[in-house]
Amino acid sequence: MDSPRSAASPDDRSPTSGSIEVTVSSSPKFWPFAGAGAVVGVLVAMFTSLAGDQGGEFSRGSVFGFFAIVFGLAGVLLGCIAYLAVDAVLRRRARRARAVPVDDGDVTK
Repeated sequence: MDSPRSAASPDDRSPTSGSIEVTVSSSPKFWPFAGAGAVVGVLVAMFTSLAGDQGGEFSRGSVFGFFAIVFGLAGVLLGCIAYLAVDAVLRRRARRARAVPVDDGDVTK
């Protein structure tokens, strides 16, 4: 699998124009996917613990805590899988472009 390059190697430079061939792609952020998966997992745990019958041995709070850990981790796992799927789609949409260096030495502010 080829990784996108943000800068090209010296042999990709065109001697006449000074431009560089680059791959332009967007990439999602990882932590929002993992966090959203954890939140969804905890919400599922809350509904699961409230929907079940209360047993004599465990309180609803302890059942919720157990399910929050289990479903929270499962939610993070599903969030990571969703991140990988979105990242793969966005990598397929990457395009090649030519970047031209700009000399900012003459710019005054």
